[in-house]
Amino acid sequence: MKKLSLFCGFAAAVLALASCNKDNGTGYEGINYIYLSTEGNTTIFEADDTPLVVDVELTKALESDLELTFAVSDKEGVVSLPDNPVTIKAGERKTSMRIVSNLAGKLDNTVSYKLGLALDCVLPAGVQLNGDFDFSVTPVATESLTEAQKAIIDDYKASTGIDLASYLGFVNVSTVYIGSDLETGEPVDPETIPGKTIISLSDKSVVGAPVLVMTANPMGIQDKMYRSLRAVTVESEYWLTPEAEGGVADFATLMETVKWNGNSSETFSMSLDGITLSADGSVGFTGEGVDQYGEPITIVPFGYSFSAYDRELAAIADGTLVKGDEWYPDATANPAWHLNVTDITEDGYGWEGDGNWIEASAKITQESLVFTFCADVYGASDYFRVTATYTPNK
Repeated sequence: MKKLSLFCGFAAAVLALASCNKDNGTGYEGINYIYLSTEGNTTIFEADDTPLVVDVELTKALESDLELTFAVSDKEGVVSLPDNPVTIKAGERKTSMRIVSNLAGKLDNTVSYKLGLALDCVLPAGVQLNGDFDFSVTPVATESLTEAQKAIIDDYKASTGIDLASYLGFVNVSTVYIGSDLETGEPVDPETIPGKTIISLSDKSVVGAPVLVMTANPMGIQDKMYRSLRAVTVESEYWLTPEAEGGVADFATLMETVKWNGNSSETFSMSLDGITLSADGSVGFTGEGVDQYGEPITIVPFGYSFSAYDRELAAIADGTLVKGDEWYPDATANPAWHLNVTDITEDGYGWEGDGNWIEASAKITQESLVFTFCADVYGASDYFRVTATYTPNK
């Protein structure tokens, strides 16, 4: 049976609000907001100086230049803003700026930061920042291969001619993402997302059967998955209007108790273990998961770590959050409840060839490591499809 979006009932109101908030500059008389956004990933690897480009956009163009000075909640000196301050020229609405790692090697864990206006930045009357820009910086641990790991790599190269070592470490990935709008269910244009993944040999590896583990940004979709999680929870009208018909008060209770909302600073990461490589060159990467009813399903079994869910579990453990028999099960920050929850061995949405479902497959050569699969977001109208292409390190 085809699944229906939880959010279709709010689509018209949301779209109308968006059109009011962002005007091309003709006839708009409300607050002139400054929006901070990016089309790319919001995660920076500390060992990589590839910039995170942030778009800075006004609701309406001004008659004079607007100089904006920004600051980051970064006491450690992990990142810098090489373009700071930035200027939006008179008659224009948009510019951009870069956030760049200082390659300082100061982090032991992923840290979430906020980019916002500096305290001494004075805005003209009627101009206001819409909200800070959240991003994360992830450390990259580099370890030398053990003799046992070298033996596994040598054996695989002898069998296949592929130097597996070139796919270990900090590896470039280009991901093509095909999905649909979570509010309207309408298809959206395919996205090509450049990124990097940290890949290593799993502890499950033995000679003749190497196993890979992606410990950061698996398949290049970590940021995409986090945005989807936010979209169907703390940014969803369904969650934010519990007083509406059919609304659920447990959403508000959860958010208030664990201090989780659209502006809270969170850390979200993903991993993927169990990518098996065989001597014939075949690659396996699907595995067992469970749906919301506890039924076993086959999925790409990503692991998740999410700070808001950690606080939820702690609140349950200390009695701050009590989930009784009538608690609405959707009211949780557990990423595994909202992401990747439908079996992918067949089209669980029933689109009969007209949707995004595709059989999972993977192939490795000396030139590329390519994964194709589908996954979903709870409440969506279809799967999203991913093709992740890894380029070996030289």
